[in-house]
Amino acid sequence: MAEVYRAEQALTSGISRPVAVKVIRPEYSESPDFRQMFLDEARTACTLAHPNIAHIYEVGETDDGLLYMAMELVPGETLATINRTMRDHAERFSDEALFAIGIWTAGALEAVHALRVEDGTVNLVHRDVSPHNLLLSSSGSLKLIDFGIAKAATNRNLTMPGVTKGKAGYFSPEQAMGKKLDGRSDLFSLGVTLYKLASGSTPFDDFKTHADRHAALVRGQWQRLEAVYPGMPPGFYEVVDKALQVKPEDRYQTAREMREALEKGAFEAGLRVGQSSLLGYVDSEGEITAAGGSRSPSAVTLDKIGSSPSLARATSATGSMRRAASASQPALAPEHHTEKVQKPPQRGLPVKLLAAAFVSAVIIGVMGVVLLTGPTKKTVVTEPRPEVVKPPDPPVKPKPVVVAQPPVVVVVDAGAPEVVAVVEPERVVKPAQPKPKPKPPRPEVVAKVPEKAKPEKPEKPPEEAAPAAIPAGQGKLRIGATDTDAIAGIFVGAEDWGTPPVDRRVSSGQYVVTVKLSNGQRSTAWKGPVYPDKTTVLMYDVANSRWSAK
Repeated sequence: MAEVYRAEQALTSGISRPVAVKVIRPEYSESPDFRQMFLDEARTACTLAHPNIAHIYEVGETDDGLLYMAMELVPGETLATINRTMRDHAERFSDEALFAIGIWTAGALEAVHALRVEDGTVNLVHRDVSPHNLLLSSSGSLKLIDFGIAKAATNRNLTMPGVTKGKAGYFSPEQAMGKKLDGRSDLFSLGVTLYKLASGSTPFDDFKTHADRHAALVRGQWQRLEAVYPGMPPGFYEVVDKALQVKPEDRYQTAREMREALEKGAFEAGLRVGQSSLLGYVDSEGEITAAGGSRSPSAVTLDKIGSSPSLARATSATGSMRRAASASQPALAPEHHTEKVQKPPQRGLPVKLLAAAFVSAVIIGVMGVVLLTGPTKKTVVTEPRPEVVKPPDPPVKPKPVVVAQPPVVVVVDAGAPEVVAVVEPERVVKPAQPKPKPKPPRPEVVAKVPEKAKPEKPEKPPEEAAPAAIPAGQGKLRIGATDTDAIAGIFVGAEDWGTPPVDRRVSSGQYVVTVKLSNGQRSTAWKGPVYPDKTTVLMYDVANSRWSAK
């Protein structure tokens, strides 16, 4: 129906901004009915203002009668293209990303369905909610685009009964039968979208013919998402199941109800949905990437995946233009003018590094003192032999007999440079009979030797009790962190699970989990069991460097 161009909108004082311009093909623009319908619907959509809706700046026609719509330019890709590319490389959207897509799209539909004019509600229905009309930008923002098929009930060109508008495979049952629609039809289409992004196929892909798909749609004959793709949070299954009810009265009655149900499901699953939930799927140049984002642990890492031609390349736009021909050629290889976001370099040295440097300096200084002052040569200190004065022999006493005792060797200081003292004992005089009273022996000079400190034997670590046997089966291991920006990777054993949060089914048994921080350091390891049919939830506190588990 239209061609999309990248253009520049001239503002004031020489300022311009990039926009996307949708130009309706001449064969449609020549139809008076179509012209009026397009202008009515596009002007109504111009009044929408929501962060998850691509803003329409201007609607009009050129001098030569071509209709155009100037929209916000979003550097990114459609979820349909991203999902298809990731599936080709064994990747998928994370549970957190799927909740984010559902919450933000429901929020956009909430604004669409609540649109009012002076005389009441417009009852605007998008009619074409699908992954092809959800555009993901490099900043992680999601935009609902293409209100070309949406039709307000107040338009003068009403769809005739039995005529269907929209995208086959994402119709609601009442839309497929050409009935009057309201916002609950868009909620059914959103349910199909979430089903597709989670499992890789719509509920109707198993049916080969259009007639079979149509019959399955109006009768509700398709498999539930949980049967096709098990292992996701229960709250996600509940939302998709309720959104895909055949009767509108059995679904969520408003987009707000569906959004709140998704928020509750994410909270109960321990997922924090925020602006970063969809980061890493599109790089700063608007192209799909497999590096970054919350990926499946088994995903193949790619440097860059080329963007395929699609309406999303030029989606969202803006621009006053007198002639569509003045815009650039159709955006088969669009230019994206966004700067790559880089983390600022860390300033200063980490505290742990400074402490390590200080300890090293102290050790080097002590070693230097020891080298300068010792060790010394072994010195033998010989105590001077005491002079023995021979007393005068009494006339009646015989000559004494001198008996020498061996010297005593004593170590003076075992801790200092080794010094040995040799102590020569005094000569002992053994008198002959008759025995005189012996003189009291001279005390030996013995240096006190400090007792050598015995090295303490290291205490044997207490033997760990043998872990109790864990039954065979499968459980879930969910790992998060208080500051996800500080985490470079989560390692379960030697396997890299990517960045938190991660949620994966594993075989029951004992596991060892570590975290690699952005500065290259590794955390302490968490060791513990995973039991069958149970979820082990780990949270790493980055500030306090510790794990908590439940």
